[in-house]
Amino acid sequence: MEHNNEELKKVNQIPLDHIEELDDENVKNRKAHDKRWLIPYSFKIQKYSAYTFLGFLGIHIASTIIIPIIPIANTYKSEIFSIAKEIYKLPLFEPIVIIGSSITHVLSGIALRYLKPRKRSNEIIITDDNDDIGFGGLSSIFGLGYKKSFTSKLFNMSPLQFSGYVIITFAIYHYYKFKYIPTSIEGDNSLINLDYITYVLNVKWPILNTTMLGGLVWSVAYHTVNGFFKLKKLYSKNWKRIGLAIVNLIGISGTISIYLFKKQKVDGGDFLGKVFISYLNSFRI
Repeated sequence: MEHNNEELKKVNQIPLDHIEELDDENVKNRKAHDKRWLIPYSFKIQKYSAYTFLGFLGIHIASTIIIPIIPIANTYKSEIFSIAKEIYKLPLFEPIVIIGSSITHVLSGIALRYLKPRKRSNEIIITDDNDDIGFGGLSSIFGLGYKKSFTSKLFNMSPLQFSGYVIITFAIYHYYKFKYIPTSIEGDNSLINLDYITYVLNVKWPILNTTMLGGLVWSVAYHTVNGFFKLKKLYSKNWKRIGLAIVNLIGISGTISIYLFKKQKVDGGDFLGKVFISYLNSFRI
């Protein structure tokens, strides 16, 4: 009987516990791969919810920031704000354009962060389209190249993601003061006008309210412009400079608007003054 001699090869032994670790890792990779099909759908939801909310944001910024700081248009600021409020009252405008789109945008953003986990890295990112550098900061403006943002280093979040989470706190505070309190007392916020901003900035917790309103303006400006440029894939250095300029333009305009509202006198003796003060006195933190 003939026997075929086969070459025997040494096989490296793998500990059983290590095999279990490899199996767990493979399972995780398979699960991540299985969820990958959700990414494009989540991105589309995030994209179109952002475009929907821009409809409200453009009207709101124009009526509360742009018009009040333009001397020629300042005379008509109350009328324009009233028109904006009438638009907000259109059927389904508030539940869909304001509340629905904002909540959908936040949830889809959280979903994308979960579906596309970010890996920590200490490497300096130099590519134009990398989210970690945002608009590039001052270093890129002065030709010093890109540097990884502090939000990526400390929180493992891009500046766009970080600004989005920061906005949530400011927006809830803003909604509570300007919408929830009047509605809980009067049944709606129909009495709210631009003078209410002056009361908010001067009557109770002026430093806190001024800081929160200013923070909302700057964070929304950054997140909106950065997000829009990302959706349009405008990544070049020139576009980053333009984006940063737009953010500063909106932020400075908002700061000027806040200053102008804050320096106005508060008249607590008339009917609306008493109502506004009652709103602020009912506010709890």
